[in-house]
Amino acid sequence: MGGFGMAVNPNLLYPPIELAHVAAVVEQDGCAASMFDSDAEGAGLEGARDAAVAAKADLYVFDSSSTTFDLDLKLATDVRDATGKPVALLGSQVTNTPEEVFTRSKVDFVVRGEPEFTVRDLARALRGAAMNTTTNAAPFASNPLEGVLGISYRNGREIAHTPDREKIEALDSLPFPSRHLLKNDRYQIPGMDGPVTTVKSSRGCPLDCAFCGYTLSQGLRFRLRGAPNVVDELEEIVNKHGIRNVVFRDPIFSMRKDRVAEICDLIVQKNLKVRWQCETAVMWLDRPLLQKMAAAGCVHVSLGVESADPDIQKKYCGNKLKNHDHAQKVFDACREFKIETRAFCMIGFPGETNTQVESTISLALRLDPDQVQFCTVTPYPGTPLYREIYGNAPIEYSKLTGHFVNHINKEMSPGEVETKIKEAYRRFYLRPHRVAREMKHPLRLANKVARYFTLFNAR
Repeated sequence: MGGFGMAVNPNLLYPPIELAHVAAVVEQDGCAASMFDSDAEGAGLEGARDAAVAAKADLYVFDSSSTTFDLDLKLATDVRDATGKPVALLGSQVTNTPEEVFTRSKVDFVVRGEPEFTVRDLARALRGAAMNTTTNAAPFASNPLEGVLGISYRNGREIAHTPDREKIEALDSLPFPSRHLLKNDRYQIPGMDGPVTTVKSSRGCPLDCAFCGYTLSQGLRFRLRGAPNVVDELEEIVNKHGIRNVVFRDPIFSMRKDRVAEICDLIVQKNLKVRWQCETAVMWLDRPLLQKMAAAGCVHVSLGVESADPDIQKKYCGNKLKNHDHAQKVFDACREFKIETRAFCMIGFPGETNTQVESTISLALRLDPDQVQFCTVTPYPGTPLYREIYGNAPIEYSKLTGHFVNHINKEMSPGEVETKIKEAYRRFYLRPHRVAREMKHPLRLANKVARYFTLFNAR
């Protein structure tokens, strides 16, 4: 959810592509960079700290999420204590709660919003200050950090916030992520054989769904990379890194259908042997586009259905379902072209009734995607939903897993929401034809069963 974190299948591991983007920009600027992914290494907190200390860096930059917030602050503080070097934290969570970071940790800088050029400019400022000290040059006339847009930092006993940085418009000008700094063979996703990497071909989403965190860091304006630039990155992924599985991590991949069609045409023209997935909205798909996508290697599409109820769609979900009949045609076309589908559904919107929940479950049964995900509605900090429910009040971040039911629905208790979600899974997967279909993929079935029985465990 836009970098806020979510409890996911333990067999799914994506590369830390945000840090890889940052690394590429600072390397292009002449800095040496290294990366350590403690998830991929199975390192844990102590292992991550030891690896950071061993790197002997002049600046440490950590990614963060809501669900791991406490651990992120602990790690950053431990590295700060062990090295004495400045530490920065980035991510959607800290963008919206910088003061809490400084209150609860020894972090020096919070990088707000899109991080690439902010980290680059921060490194430049720190490097300039260090050179100034080493050469005994005259001190800066002003604080060099004041010129770094998009950061919050300690300034004596006060917390200083520089102006926000504008969103990056010329996305094609960014270097490709520094995948050479990662152990790419470690990344995987269920259903794809072999290593996986992720690609951001666009940023931003104008739908402004009330629950979604993507727009907090990426904004509402849809910014896209050109098709040739995207396919150039795919070529590098295949030819340089030997990876043939790609997951596009755009909030709405097919918002510009003409661009997606061009990407598909270029993949076919270049004979790129790549298998890919994307996430998008039903309203921006149709049969001709899906046919092109399948011919270009698309094997899976994740679709935000969220709610079947038109009132909830309009108020909370960006009104992204044209109508149920169109949705049916999209899912049918995916089946025709052998593109697997996953439908994201949510239960527990404020004021949602049992009747409205039933309409969502019924639509999921009708669409019959290959996979379905029923999550509880989760109010991530900074989103319109969070402001509606909590205002500025704090929340326990570790419970923002997508499975812990926050008490935001007055029509149903948390226990009733949990019961409805479990009921939805049972009704979906225990239909005779679904049981027969699931038996064809025993490993995937075992993962689904395990996930069902651990849905609401404390995480």
